[in-house]
Amino acid sequence: MDKTKIITRYEHTLELLTDFNLNSEPILLPKGELFIDYGEKNHKIGILLDGLMYATYLSDSGTEWVSRFFFPPNNFIVSNHRGFVLGKDSTECIRAYEDSRLIYIEKEQFKELLDTNHKFERTVRILAEESYIQAMDRIHSFQSLNAEQRIRKFFGDYPELAQKVQRQHIASYLGIHRNILTRILYKL
Repeated sequence: MDKTKIITRYEHTLELLTDFNLNSEPILLPKGELFIDYGEKNHKIGILLDGLMYATYLSDSGTEWVSRFFFPPNNFIVSNHRGFVLGKDSTECIRAYEDSRLIYIEKEQFKELLDTNHKFERTVRILAEESYIQAMDRIHSFQSLNAEQRIRKFFGDYPELAQKVQRQHIASYLGIHRNILTRILYKL
């Protein structure tokens, strides 16, 4: 996606939220602190102002995998969408990778804004569509790219993120073993 479009979308969302005079003041999550834990009822959705956060899930074997990174302006909506939308317990744990500042909207306030404000409803729809496209792109990369191609794509698409995140977390996000990541990076 075009970098200018990403920044514009992010800035538009922040302006829109400012217009609503939300009751939520920005909060600071220190590195390692949880936003949502496994099994928690998810009644909030976050807007990441600055910092870096990540989501993990547990496989059936008990292995923890990184499913998403949250960083503005690219991926700034922080939520376990499944739990938030369906009212289910969170199947993910979301925590701060580094000190992060965000605001959040409680589910009832979110629903009220959707019902009463056309601009908010439209913005949420556009963000949901873009999130869906990102998810489909990720699925397609897992299905059609080998490990080296996924690594090249990640480092090409997110060079700043690649510098901040430990290799073990990049490997987990890409669905490969850390040794494979290290070997391929050494080769490159």
